Amino acid sequence: MTFKNYFFSLALAAALFLAPINLFFKWGESQAYVGGIFTDYLVQKLWLAEIPVLLIIALWFTKIIQRERLKIPSFFKKNALWLVVLLSLAVRQYFSPLPATSWWYFTKLIELILFGLALTHFWPRLHMSLVRYALLITIVFQAGIATLQFVRQQPLFEYQVLGETQLTATLNIARAQFKTGQMILPYGTTAHPNILAGVVVIFGALWFQLRSNRQYKLPWQDLLTIGIISWVVFLTQSVSALLALLLFLFSQYFSQFKKYFLTLAISLIIAAPIVLMFLSEQWQTESTLRRVFLNAHATSVIFQQPVFGTGLGLFTSTLAHITSNNFSQFIRFIQPVHHIVLLWLAETGLLGITFLWLGVSKLKFSNNFDWLLILAPLISLDHYLLTQWVGGVMMVLLINQAIRQHRSLGRRNE
Repeated sequence: MTFKNYFFSLALAAALFLAPINLFFKWGESQAYVGGIFTDYLVQKLWLAEIPVLLIIALWFTKIIQRERLKIPSFFKKNALWLVVLLSLAVRQYFSPLPATSWWYFTKLIELILFGLALTHFWPRLHMSLVRYALLITIVFQAGIATLQFVRQQPLFEYQVLGETQLTATLNIARAQFKTGQMILPYGTTAHPNILAGVVVIFGALWFQLRSNRQYKLPWQDLLTIGIISWVVFLTQSVSALLALLLFLFSQYFSQFKKYFLTLAISLIIAAPIVLMFLSEQWQTESTLRRVFLNAHATSVIFQQPVFGTGLGLFTSTLAHITSNNFSQFIRFIQPVHHIVLLWLAETGLLGITFLWLGVSKLKFSNNFDWLLILAPLISLDHYLLTQWVGGVMMVLLINQAIRQHRSLGRRNE
């Protein structure tokens, strides 16, 4: 293994460990107010976890320049239509109500695409044990932080150390009822308990999939890892992460139903808003009502701006016109819609759908849609796969793994 490949493996391990840590440099706070209420989603951020990713991309570019520069013209020729749509998407952000915010979100999209391309290029040369250890260490680390937070009912350190949410604050801190009474839910080093649970489940799924290629397996390690993941899901009371974990286990132990995974995933994503709407009539919890309201508002925004959307990252800005009147009881709940398909449509319109369709059509998954099945609950019940850096990293990793499995299957069939 060359020094560059080893350095790439170390950078990827660092990117994985840092991805859930909610530390970032921010600016643009003066424009991040909706109806007089500050919202974090309109702030421009440079995440600590982006540093190793940018190093990975830079290393990949040096490889491209040195060895594959002759292929660059053919790349542009083969992907001309997709690149035109991408350029159109970029130009559209300059004409959004908050162009600086929209453009910054667009740069994150480009960064994640380049990260995915770099992963595809370097994956065969990776020091895989470093990647596996990084995933496992991150899971154990987040589980330990979460357990201590839950027991102590407060963060371990000040925010500046690990990016922990200051759980002693009273406003918008997630709580749940346990036998001992109402408890503050653990956040780990993430921005929300649902994100913490999602990270542990998805990193766990990746760890299991990477271990599946090893000749020797220790069942007790698998059971212990599942136990740790389940413990975090229990502490966070995350319904979306619980469903993702169950679907992951289903995909592993009932692979004979693989041909139905795509249909099941799409059905879950489409049905979720409808099921929530009916549930809200009988089960009027604050979480359910909020999601139903945001789903309805997102649908309205899509019909109002169907072609270009609101601009990337700007869904929350549309809530300024309705919170003070139609939904005053949730006036302090300024968040993106908890369904990333609706969120993407609302912010990018048909232009964004065309961009995704052209991009996905170039990827080869065969009938391997395990990754989409696992992501389906997170897609349909949360928004962090689009709004948080760690969500984008998880999407890139799972898509890369699906492509790798397809290529591996193709080689076995040859």
